[in-house]
Amino acid sequence: MDSETKEPNKLYKLISWLRRRAVTIHAFDSKFTYIIISLWLITAIGIMTGVAGTPTGLGRHIDLAIALTAHTIIFILAAVIIGFLFSVLYLPIPRLFTGCFLYSSYITYFILTEANLGPLFSGIITGLWMGIGLCAGLIVTLLKSNLTPGKKAGLSVLPAAIILFLFLWRPEIEHADVAESFRDNGYITPLSVENPSDPGSHPVKTFTYGNGEDNHRDEFRHGVELISDSVDASAYINEWKRYRTFFWGFDESSLPLNGRVWMPEGEGTFPLVLMVHGNHTMENFSDGGYGYLGELLASRGYIAVSVDQNFLNYSNWTGIPSNDMKLRAWLLMHHLLQVEAFHETQDTPFYGKVDLQRVSLIGHSRGGQAVAMVADYERWFSEEESLNGIEDIGIEGVVAIAPTDRQVDDTRAELDDVSYLTLHGARDGDVHNYHGDRQYGRVSIPGDNGHFKAGVYIAEANHSQFNTDWGRMDMRLPGGVFLNRAQMMSEEEQRQVAEVYISAFLESAVKENDQYLPLFRDVRYGKEWLPNTQYITRFENSEFMPFVNYNRAESKTNLSRGLTAEGVGFDKWEIQAAENRSGNTKRSRGMVFKWEDTARYHLYFNEDFRADNFNKSFESIRLSIANKERDMEKDGGEGYHVPQIDVEMETVSGETARVSLEAVKTIEPPIATQYTINPWFEDIMREGKYEEAIEPVFQNYELPVDLFMEAVPDFQIEEVERISLYFADGPGELMMDEIGFFVQPD
Repeated sequence: MDSETKEPNKLYKLISWLRRRAVTIHAFDSKFTYIIISLWLITAIGIMTGVAGTPTGLGRHIDLAIALTAHTIIFILAAVIIGFLFSVLYLPIPRLFTGCFLYSSYITYFILTEANLGPLFSGIITGLWMGIGLCAGLIVTLLKSNLTPGKKAGLSVLPAAIILFLFLWRPEIEHADVAESFRDNGYITPLSVENPSDPGSHPVKTFTYGNGEDNHRDEFRHGVELISDSVDASAYINEWKRYRTFFWGFDESSLPLNGRVWMPEGEGTFPLVLMVHGNHTMENFSDGGYGYLGELLASRGYIAVSVDQNFLNYSNWTGIPSNDMKLRAWLLMHHLLQVEAFHETQDTPFYGKVDLQRVSLIGHSRGGQAVAMVADYERWFSEEESLNGIEDIGIEGVVAIAPTDRQVDDTRAELDDVSYLTLHGARDGDVHNYHGDRQYGRVSIPGDNGHFKAGVYIAEANHSQFNTDWGRMDMRLPGGVFLNRAQMMSEEEQRQVAEVYISAFLESAVKENDQYLPLFRDVRYGKEWLPNTQYITRFENSEFMPFVNYNRAESKTNLSRGLTAEGVGFDKWEIQAAENRSGNTKRSRGMVFKWEDTARYHLYFNEDFRADNFNKSFESIRLSIANKERDMEKDGGEGYHVPQIDVEMETVSGETARVSLEAVKTIEPPIATQYTINPWFEDIMREGKYEEAIEPVFQNYELPVDLFMEAVPDFQIEEVERISLYFADGPGELMMDEIGFFVQPD
C-alpha cells in the first residue's frame, strides 16, 4: 500500500476515533441532568443581575434577553467543548457536568471581579453560589428518583438546609442598634414654629430648559419649554469615547445645559437654588431624583433647578470623562449664567423673577464637592473667559449631601463668607467616609455676616436614598446585593431628614430667618419634625469664640496665647490628627483623652488672655467631642456605656462652679455600621473598604452659662482663670476639638 493510501486511512481513523469520543461525552452524566439545569439557572440569575448593573441604553428587557440568549448558547458550547476534551483524555468523570460547572464558576467569578468586589471575596461568593446550584440540582434529582418518599425526604434535608442557611443566615455585629437622639429630651423644648418640611403657600410651575436635542428624554427634546445654549468642554476632556457620542448624540464640544425647573408663581423675585446629582451609571438618569426637594422649595418661595450632568457620569462601556470633577463645577456655573440670561430675556418664565444675589447650591456625592468648588471657583477658574460674569452672582449657601472631597489640581475648596451645610449617613456604602466633615473644617466664618456652618451625621441613612432615582442600594448590581439594608431607615424617613434640614438651612442662610438656627445647634429642637434616630451634629457661626484650638497649639501643655494645660490621671492625653474610617486625616487636630476610671484636665488663662477674651457676655460654653471608644459594652444590658464629664470654672478669687454635661446632654456613643449582609464580608469585600465599623465624629455639647449661675449665684465668669474637665465612668477614649464660648447675640 502506497503512502497516499495510508494518509487517508490515518485521517479516517482519527475522524472515526473523534466521533466515537464525541458520542461518549455524556457517558457519565446520566444522573446529572437536573444538576446541569440548576447550574444553568443560577448562572443565568448571576448574569442577569450583573447585566442589570451594566445597562447598554437599549432598555433593561432587551439587555436581559440578549444576556440570557448568549448565556444559553455559551453554556451549551462550553459543556460540549470541555466535555469533548475530557472524553478525548478518557477521563472517567461526568464530562458535561464538569464543563458546565467550570463555565458557571468562571463566568460568576468574572462578573464579581469586574464589579470590583475583590478577588478573595469573588472567589468565596463563587464557591457559595456554585454550592447552592449543586444542592438545588441534587434535591430535584432526588425528588425525581425511584427512591421511597422517606428516603427522598431524608436525603434532601442536608442540601436544603445548606441552601436555607446560606440564604437566611444574616448575623449582625454587636451594637448595631443606635442611641436615639430624642431619648433624653428633657432639657430641650422642641421648636414651636412651622415645620420647614411643610409645603409653602406658593403654587408651583414646572418646566424644563435644554438644547432640544436629547436622544432619550422628551422633556429635554420636544417637551422642552426653553432652548438653552450648548457649551464647549474640549479644553477639559482628553477623550470622549465613540459610544458616549452614539448614546447621547453629541460630543465634548457641545455639552447641553439641561435643567428641570420648579418655580413659585407670584410677583417678585425669588432666591435661586441649583441642585446637582453625583456619579451614577450614565444610562440610568439621576437628575429627576430631587423632585421632592424642588417641589417643596418652590412652594416655599425658591426657584429650584435640578441640573442634568448625566453625560459626565460613569458608564461600564466607556468609563468616565477626564477631569469630571472640574467639569461638574464648570457646567454648574454655566447653568448660573444661563439662568441669568433667561432672567434678563423677555418672554421667558425666568424674566425678572430671579434674585441672583441670593443663590444657593445643593450637591449630592460628587455634586456635593462640585458645589463647594463653585463657591470657591477662583481657585480653578480665575482665567476662564467663558465664565465672565460669574463674579456678579452672589452665592449665599452651599449644601453638600454625602459629598466626595478629592483633590482637584492638587487642592480642595476652602469656603469663605458663605453658609455651609453637610448631611451624611452612617450607613453610606458608597462614600463611606464622612468627607463633608473635612470640608466643614475648611469653611471660615469671618466677622458678623450672619453666615454659619453645620454638619449632620445621620445614623440610619445611606447614600442613595437622598435621590429617588437611585433606589436603596449604594452600589450597582451585583455588588448591591451584598450590602446590608436591614439597619437603614426608610426612603421616606431619609428624605424627610433632607427636607427638614435643607429647608431650614435655606430659611436661615438665605432668608435670614433665625427661628430655625437652634435646630442646627441641637437636633432635639426638631423632635417633632425628624425621624427618631441618632444624629451627631456640629454648628458654628460668628458668635462662637474658641479659646482652645488644637490646630494652633504649640504643645499639649502650652496651647496658645497664654493658655496652658495640665492632664492628671490619663493613660494618654495627646494632640493627634482626626482620622476618618480609612485612616486618612481630616482638617482638624484634637486632644485625645484616654482614661481607665477618673481623670481631670485643667486649662489655665493668664491675665492678658482674660482681658482680651473674657470681656464679653457669654451664652454657653461649647465642647466638641468625638467618642473614640470601640468597646461599647452595655451596662447591665441597659443602654450604651458612655463616660461622664463635669465642667468646672474657677475664678481668680478661688470661687468654683461645677456643672455636669449630663445636665444638658449625655455623650453620644459611636455609631457602628455593618455594611454587608454578613460581618464576615466586611474585611474582604472591595479590598477591605468596610472593615472599620466606626468613624469618630465630632458632636457639639453646649452648657449654658446660666447653669453655672444657678449653681453659684453672682458667679463672675469674667474672672475665670481656670476651666477644668473632670472625666468619670471610665474606661473611655474621647477626642476633643475646639473649646470655646458662644457670645450673647446683640
